[in-house]
Amino acid sequence: MNRSREEQVLEEIKEWELSYFEEVGTDISLTYHKWMNQAYAAVDTRWRGKLLTITDNVLFHVQSAIHQTRYEKQTVEYLLTEARVFNEDIREIRDMKGLSIDQLRFIARKQLAKQRLISLGQGSLTGVGGLLFTLADLPLVLAINLRTVQRIAMTYGYDLRKPYEMMFVLKVFHMVSLPRHLQQEVWYELEKEAKSADEEWLFYDGEEDIVSHAWMQRPLQNITKLFLLIVLRKKVVQGLPIFGIFSGAAFNYQFTKHIAEGAHQFYQKRHLLEKLSTMK
Repeated sequence: MNRSREEQVLEEIKEWELSYFEEVGTDISLTYHKWMNQAYAAVDTRWRGKLLTITDNVLFHVQSAIHQTRYEKQTVEYLLTEARVFNEDIREIRDMKGLSIDQLRFIARKQLAKQRLISLGQGSLTGVGGLLFTLADLPLVLAINLRTVQRIAMTYGYDLRKPYEMMFVLKVFHMVSLPRHLQQEVWYELEKEAKSADEEWLFYDGEEDIVSHAWMQRPLQNITKLFLLIVLRKKVVQGLPIFGIFSGAAFNYQFTKHIAEGAHQFYQKRHLLEKLSTMK
């Protein structure tokens, strides 16, 4: 029996999941994560709770700030314009779901390529040095990579003006930025949540805490990166901190690539499961 293109892609994603979650990391990476956990565990319990609350609030405010910018409207219009190349009847974000899976993947890959370039440029500027670029690095890393997940969600027809989808994007961002060996359980929890979601929900009725203790490794890793860049900036070639620039660009590019891959596969799978369920 011939399978539809949607079924073929879904099978590819399931195969990707198996290989992705089987990679538990090298001894060096696992030791590094263990060291990060120990460093975070050394923080006073009361401060850890405050850090989680502050980080949650920062992510909510970053998300809200992005939605209120002119850039957000331009992004939506750009996506719709791209989609109209394939179907001139596209009028709003949810209409994107009417495109074929290959058309959606084509648009998504173009969006993700732009995000990787933005991350590359921002990392290069951090590598150059200066107090402003250094202090702005963590907020910009969060904003760029949260924006990456948002673009993927919109590409697959999920309207982020709805509170449920806004919260769900934050949860997906949290999940894909966890250390890989901790992602699988959260991945399947979000799949179950998405299956039970009602497209017309006006309010989010689930757990509103986003950030977990395990996720706090990410800010610690970013701080470690900044200390390394400070050292590398001292190695100057013809007046430029070449090693710092290359290292900053590489760190941020790889992180965005990692976020983009996981989020793209997740939203593809969510879209395909919804589409195939309506075809039965």
